[in-house]
Amino acid sequence: MKELIRQLVPGLKALTAGTKTTGHIPVAGTPIEMPFTLICGTKQGKDILITGGVHGGEYPCIETAIQLAKELDPKEVAGTVLIIHPVNTAAFLTRMQYYGPYDGKNLNRVFPGKATGTVSERIAYVVHQLQKEADFFIDLHGGDIHESLIPFVIYSNVGSKEVAEQSRQAAALLGFPYVVGSVSENGSIGGAATVGTPGFLAELGQCGRWNQDEVEQYKAAVKNVLRSWATIPGQVQTHQVEYLEKMLVATALHEGCWYPEVKLEAKVTKGQKLGEIRDFFGTKLSEYHAEGNGIVLYLVTSLAITANDPLYAIGVQAAK
Repeated sequence: MKELIRQLVPGLKALTAGTKTTGHIPVAGTPIEMPFTLICGTKQGKDILITGGVHGGEYPCIETAIQLAKELDPKEVAGTVLIIHPVNTAAFLTRMQYYGPYDGKNLNRVFPGKATGTVSERIAYVVHQLQKEADFFIDLHGGDIHESLIPFVIYSNVGSKEVAEQSRQAAALLGFPYVVGSVSENGSIGGAATVGTPGFLAELGQCGRWNQDEVEQYKAAVKNVLRSWATIPGQVQTHQVEYLEKMLVATALHEGCWYPEVKLEAKVTKGQKLGEIRDFFGTKLSEYHAEGNGIVLYLVTSLAITANDPLYAIGVQAAK
């Protein structure tokens, strides 16, 4: 991974053991430069890639990545840890939810990206090249500006069973209540899994806000995972979590006003009404029902909704 960073960032000094290097990774053909910290440990070990801020409005994960980058001591690290904080700088500075300001695309829906694509596709392409070099990938997310959620972790079932199981076991070490599988290939963890890199996508935070307590929880969780890879010293803590087979995401059929009828972590049954969209005169345009039995993991909280935006996600328990 160090050699790739040298290629991506012109003028870097030698990346020697026991050093911490900061800078910006330029995304060719775009105005984007991703701030990064590369921690080169004093011992042999794994190459770990950590990203925060794939979505610009998810603040706890971005601040967690920034603080982790400052706190990790190269003298205590085995291997290398590359942290990007944040990935989607343009979306962060324009306070956008989900999408990027240059092309209107959701960065977490365009992996593995394109070297000569739109801005979001080019960002994804650079991150994907780093995923190929990494031994493990951690993608930190949280409740976007309009989104409420309970802490949960997604791992990818794309690729080999061995990679999926490594990802699942590592995801549980965060200690978040729910761990759910995914078969999406165009998201960050799907992109990593397709090239044989295990990893997970973590979610923690609420509605585009952040506080230090959440950041401390997030940092402690990530450090526990790093201990499991012997990247940093210390005892690994195990946790009881609930494994969910998959996530069912509902998307809006209309623009207008969104009225959910359930709360976070509610247990719902197939066919149960979960909400409706009305126009600006209060007339119902569409209503939404659970596609299966499960648990509400996240819920859009804003009154405003646009067509094709997510409304909620249900985590479905594995069939017994």
